[in-house]
Order: sequence, then C-alpha cells, then structure tokens
Amino acid sequence: MQVLSNQELRSVAPSIFATAADENRSERYRFVPTIEVVDALRDEGFMPVKVGASRCKTEDGIDYVKHSIRFRRESDLNTKLAKVGNVLPEIALTNSHNGTSGFIVDPALLRLVCSNGLVVSNSQGELRYRHGGKDDLTGRVLDGVFSIVEDFPLIADNIERWSGLDLTNDQRMAFARAALPLRFEEGSGVQADQLLVPHRYGDGKPDLFSTFNVVQENLIRGGVRLNRGPSGRLQRSREIKSVDRDLKLNRALWTLADKMSKLVH
Repeated sequence: MQVLSNQELRSVAPSIFATAADENRSERYRFVPTIEVVDALRDEGFMPVKVGASRCKTEDGIDYVKHSIRFRRESDLNTKLAKVGNVLPEIALTNSHNGTSGFIVDPALLRLVCSNGLVVSNSQGELRYRHGGKDDLTGRVLDGVFSIVEDFPLIADNIERWSGLDLTNDQRMAFARAALPLRFEEGSGVQADQLLVPHRYGDGKPDLFSTFNVVQENLIRGGVRLNRGPSGRLQRSREIKSVDRDLKLNRALWTLADKMSKLVH
C-alpha cells in the first residue's frame, strides 16, 4: 500500500492545508481544516492513498477548492471484499473551504485488475457534515467513517450476489441504456452498446457486477467514440477528473446496479 505524504497531498490539493476559509464565507461558517481530519484518520490507521482537486479559474481560489482524498486501512484489506470482488475497501473524504461542500464521507472501492476507483451509494444515505454548529466536527466525521466500515460486509454481500447474477443480453443492454444519460447528452453519438465493450480479458462475463464494472470504466475513463467534430476528426470522450462529476456518476451507477439486481433476482 503506497501511502501519500503531506508533500504529495499538497502538490495536488493545496486546499487540504488551508489555514482559513475564503473571504466570502459568513460569520456562521465554521472553519475546520481538512488536514485536521486527515491527521485524525491517520491516528486511527486510515492512510491517504489517492488525492484529487477541482480546477480553479483563479490562482487565489486554489487554496479553497473542493478536494477528495481516498483512505485505506491495513486491517480492512484482508476481507470478503477482496475475495468476492477483487476490490479493496476505501473511504472517500470530500471537502472544500469555499462553501461548495462540507465534509462528505463515502464508502469506496478500488478494483485491483484495473485500478478503477468505485464509489458506493451508502445504505445510510449521504454522510454530509456542514461547516457550522459548535460540536466536534472532526469527531462526527470519524464516527461517519467507522459507520461506513461497519457496512463493508454488506457491500461484500451485494458484490457476491451481483457476481452470481447473470444478465441476458437484453438486460445488459437495458442497464447500459439507463447508464448512458449519466454521462452523455442526447446527440453525442454514443450508443449504449459502446458502454458494454470490455477493456480486458475476463470482463466480458454476463454477470451484473462485471457489467457494472465495464460500464463504469467506459463512463469514467473515457475513450468512447463520439460524433465527429467540426473538423471531421474522430473524437473520443475524455476521462472524468472533476471531483463532483466522479462522485455523482459513481453513486448513481451503483444505485442503478442495485435497482437492476432487485428487478432480475
């Protein structure tokens, strides 16, 4: 497990180390630096392994923009998740210091065969903690993290069930059609069957979990053929790097897979 140092975190997302909120926050805004929560998670054994940050149009705003950090804990790695889904459990922490986000905690997974980062729709609903009030905000975020850890066995059970649930060709196509508008607008030229094209041997299996992973990779990683541009050159979709879009799309796709599992079980 390659753990990120503070220097590596800062190089990608300096807003993690902000010492104050941006000047447009009201007096009711309660500033809690992200690094305080990062350090608290480290003390509990959760180590940062991946980091991302939103783009900013102004240089001054870089210190406050939304950022996302993924954490992994050694004691959570040798679990049923690794055995049934070839995935590692992670915690995704999102925050900003410009009012675009409070602290958000999501269950996440790393798919080992392709290093794809998945985000799971939490059975408890979104765990959001606004920058307000007088309680122990860092403590509340930690409580949310541990509540997610308790859900890891349930997530493993879902993956095991989805892996054993073979879909017909029509059902796989229905899943892809439902997923298509999560990323592509009408008129983009993308067809649903393009989302079902696997990128590696073994991903072409018809079960729901494999189908979910193939569609997720095509939506997030990009490379899907689009309509030709004004120049007539062939265009392909780009990888999603936005913190917001990545989280929203992943959550929605997981929810879609969960609904599909209930329809075809």
